[in-house]
Amino acid sequence: AGLRHGGEVDEVEQIGIDRAWGQIEQADAVLFLHDLSRADQADYQAADALIAADLPADVTLVPVWNKRDRCSLGAQPLLARAEAAGELVISAKQGDGLEALRQRLLDLAGWQHAGDGLFMARERHLQALRRVGEHLALAHEHLAAQAEHLDLLAEELRLAHQALGEITGEFSADDLLGEIFSRFCIGK
Repeated sequence: AGLRHGGEVDEVEQIGIDRAWGQIEQADAVLFLHDLSRADQADYQAADALIAADLPADVTLVPVWNKRDRCSLGAQPLLARAEAAGELVISAKQGDGLEALRQRLLDLAGWQHAGDGLFMARERHLQALRRVGEHLALAHEHLAAQAEHLDLLAEELRLAHQALGEITGEFSADDLLGEIFSRFCIGK
């Protein structure tokens, strides 16, 4: 779904927009993709400013300027400023700058080339693992106490499984819809 303000949006597109904002709220970093072929247009700049204002203050923002190959003459000063600021300038169509984008994403994720056996986890994964441990400990307590209410044991196991699913990528029906929207509703 395109992130935008105003204008007519049908119900399905609004669902996609809402899901995108929900993902942005949970993200560690956001790629803010700008279109250099339109970057000098006043309506485009206004839309960019509105989206930027709605981004969470604590998220790492990575500006990415796309369509370098189609940069309008009026957007040349924006291009120069972006390059001077060390922002990513790419042409997805021609493949220019994609390796730099890949490297920036790896850097953001904290990836370091390391020998075999080294495990690096995202903070969210570590939090999920802690929740798994807590739920399993509670389930063990219910089991050890030979509790009559097995539904409490089952609920703790379900919650542990759900937290583990955040790491393993298990899909729910909502996740499937989100995946569909992420593949077919892109752009701005």
